[in-house]
Amino acid sequence: MEPYEAVPYPGHAFAQTHPDRLATLAALFGLEAAPPAGCRLLEIGCGDGGNLLPMAQALPGSTFVGIDPSPSAIAHARRVASELSLDNVAFHEVGVEEFRAPAASFDYAIAHGVFSWIPEHVRDALLALVAHVLDERGVGYVSYNAMPGARVPQTLREFLRLKLEGVEDPVERMAHARRLLAMLAGPDGTATVLGAEAAMLLDRPDALLFHDALADVNVPFFFHEFAALAGAHGLQYLAEANFLEMQGDVLPQDLQLELASEADVLRQEQLLDYVKVRRFRQTLLCRAGIELDRVLRVERITDFAVSAPTRGVAEDPANPGRVTFGAPGGSRLTTEDEALIAVLRLAGERWPAAVPVRDALGESAPPDVLERVGLALLRCYAANLVQLHVHLPQLVTHVSERPVASPLARLQVREQAEIANLRHATIPMGDDTGRRLLSLLDGTRDRAALLAAVPELGADGLDAALALFARSSLLVA
Repeated sequence: MEPYEAVPYPGHAFAQTHPDRLATLAALFGLEAAPPAGCRLLEIGCGDGGNLLPMAQALPGSTFVGIDPSPSAIAHARRVASELSLDNVAFHEVGVEEFRAPAASFDYAIAHGVFSWIPEHVRDALLALVAHVLDERGVGYVSYNAMPGARVPQTLREFLRLKLEGVEDPVERMAHARRLLAMLAGPDGTATVLGAEAAMLLDRPDALLFHDALADVNVPFFFHEFAALAGAHGLQYLAEANFLEMQGDVLPQDLQLELASEADVLRQEQLLDYVKVRRFRQTLLCRAGIELDRVLRVERITDFAVSAPTRGVAEDPANPGRVTFGAPGGSRLTTEDEALIAVLRLAGERWPAAVPVRDALGESAPPDVLERVGLALLRCYAANLVQLHVHLPQLVTHVSERPVASPLARLQVREQAEIANLRHATIPMGDDTGRRLLSLLDGTRDRAALLAAVPELGADGLDAALALFARSSLLVA
């Protein structure tokens, strides 16, 4: 039995693969990619559709194709697409080497969690497919385990594979692996490098343990190696899918300047991998003939929209007008710039929706204000305090009399503990009451009917739960 049939790998929504993210990063570097609301996207290794189905639901004007060799995964994806009546997505039970598509038939081609886990000839076929199907201004996304950070995980993987030699049954193999990891991790094992890695691996679910640490193939790459492989197929490096990963702001100032002095972006990125001991990359590619603009021009930022889950907005009593913004991830910004404060406050109030930067500043904002705020927002984006967008998602930020949750989320919450929201993020739903409430939000019930169905919440609890669903991008019009 094939590994993914023996141990199914549940799919998830990965925000970094969404066409809005890809188009936004492309625009930052001077590449005008296809509008997310009307694009063509191919996912290589789509699994059970966990990443592709939320895109298809949220972007009905776009078309999506997923390919994967797993019969059970494709069957699941097709079933969900049929139940949701999604006619803009198709799933094909086929491997990378066998899939055929016309040249330049997609605007985006993504492969998440595939490249490092397939044999060399299939990796070559994957890059060849991306290069073949991408339109002239298309964007590719490929994630892979990266060196030098993958050295310790690889050492642990090699230890496990050697010790488990001859153990073929997946259940038995995982049980033995967890026993070995527990020995390495505790009680004093976390004091060692391998013990700390074992402790982290112990916390991972069976599917991730089996298909990552125990996989037959798991090859990490130095960035320059991957760039060379892509280059052989006429593809060039565009960016990383997480803009934060391209930054060296956490490094000492003199080291930042030393790295910035590198004229070759590939050398600069490789050196940054060494300094950060990076272990995973999510690299964006485009055609080698495209002329990119590596100068991050502030005027581009003011053409974007901004979203910000800012929390804990506070004014400093000792410094009136000085405001600190904080995001859930820990990023913080303190500023006295009234225009920037207005933009971040409005974005925080409108969350989870995005606000066009020019709308937030007003039509009469002078050029110097646009430049100053644009530069500040770029820094906020680099620090993961805000997100920038070329596409405005259709999100409901208020709770109606008869609230409606995303059809996909209502279906998923009946079958799994994690669901996809309309910002293409994965939301944990471990609370049974919350799961039951969400499944009832089909627009046929008002608050009285919902309260009767989940009386344990009480009126205040119901209102709080519905407000949380709205902030979590789970409600539709």
